[in-house]
Amino acid sequence: MTHEIEPTARAIREGLDPPAYVTVSKRIPRLFTPEEIARRRHSGGKNLRRLKPRPGYIRAKHALDVVQIDHTPADIQFVEVIDGQGIYVGRPYLTIAADVATSAIIGFCLTLEQPSRLSVALCLAQAMCRKEDWLAARDINHSWSMFGRPKKVVVDSAMEFRSTSFIRGCAEYGIAIQNRNKGTVHRGGVVERLLGKVNTVLRSLPGKTGRSIADRGEYLSEDRARLNFADLERCIVLAIIDHNLSQNERKLTVPTNEWERKCRQPDGPEDNPFDVLLSFLPNKTRRISPQGVSLFSNDYFDPWLGPLVARRDRIDALDVRYDPRDISHIYIKDPDTGAWRPVGRRDGLLEAVTLWQHRAERNRARETGRRPIEEKTAIRREIAATVDASASKCLIGNGLSEFSRL
Repeated sequence: MTHEIEPTARAIREGLDPPAYVTVSKRIPRLFTPEEIARRRHSGGKNLRRLKPRPGYIRAKHALDVVQIDHTPADIQFVEVIDGQGIYVGRPYLTIAADVATSAIIGFCLTLEQPSRLSVALCLAQAMCRKEDWLAARDINHSWSMFGRPKKVVVDSAMEFRSTSFIRGCAEYGIAIQNRNKGTVHRGGVVERLLGKVNTVLRSLPGKTGRSIADRGEYLSEDRARLNFADLERCIVLAIIDHNLSQNERKLTVPTNEWERKCRQPDGPEDNPFDVLLSFLPNKTRRISPQGVSLFSNDYFDPWLGPLVARRDRIDALDVRYDPRDISHIYIKDPDTGAWRPVGRRDGLLEAVTLWQHRAERNRARETGRRPIEEKTAIRREIAATVDASASKCLIGNGLSEFSRL
């Protein structure tokens, strides 16, 4: 708008007829180069990057040589009844792992919370391990044979990919990390395209949000949401399996066939899903006390920790890992054997509680039990008045004592 007003204002000020918009737009390319025009536009460098070539496309010869991981908000709303108290409508986040050599989707994670190191861990754990048991638990009678330990993962510069737990977990399994810097979106082209393909399927389901407000139009996605979280997860799995069995219209290849052709035999034993997830879980260090180990204002204890209490002054702080989806127990590394062992709460409660629920309950209890500031101030003033009155009595008593000596 400013670029349209300025020539008009100058023309009027000098007594000339204002130039038409088309006249100005045609004159600009004659006076400035495309690079100068791009730099003067307020687009954060986006227009300038459009003028540059994009070499360096990431390629891979064999399956699992390179795996790309990325997130996106799912283009659909789901509906859930929470503890019989009401209906919750939300938009989940989708994380997928895509194999570059075969264009197969080898793992995914659907979460309510924004992308985090946990969603990355769940996605990578599913990608690295067999899925037969996982599919059977959800009554899905289709094959999803892709699994294995990637040699390299390509990720963007988001915080969850720079977390200590992600870097540590990749190091434990010998997985190299390559970051995509800003302006190199083309190097994540495989996973970006596949995220869009899955979202295209979701945009055909009730509760779709569309790609934008304009695309959604007058469609009320919150009112028309019908799928609960489990059903939505099932639909995404079926969409992924369908993609892996479908021919690519451009390359004329089928991801499943490409996987069978390009997948090499694993060098070692298959990875255990629990061990993989444990490697990527958030990590803390805690000193042991007679009450056990304290985390999130909870005490955790198990009989095997008993002998460590007497040695607590001679051993280092214990390594602790936890799953934010269930903090009814944590995992502590045995300083003697190096094994990770589950430890339950000291109060014996076994009910699964997420970290977010735990913090919400504590915040609610804190607000409920908080006393009004006026009440706290009144009592403290009364204490101060009592102290002042006592001090005055002491001064009077000391004065009478001195008078009696006289």
